[in-house]
Amino acid sequence: MKHIKVEDKYRTNPLSHQPGGSEVTVYTREGLVMTYDKIKSPPNYIAGLHFKEDIVRIDIDGEVKWTSQEPGVKYWER
Repeated sequence: MKHIKVEDKYRTNPLSHQPGGSEVTVYTREGLVMTYDKIKSPPNYIAGLHFKEDIVRIDIDGEVKWTSQEPGVKYWER
């Protein structure tokens, strides 16, 4: 499993450069784990990820918020 903390230089939303917000960690089925900080709206941010269909788990501020094992709607479709 490879864990990457995504640096600000790779962030396109200006709000992601401002202090505050949540830390979002996404786990993909390929074993990649990516952590994004300063996220102001986690559901909207995750919905905008181009690889969201490969996500198997989402943690927000260290707490598991969604896994692919849960029945029903995907986190970003809520």
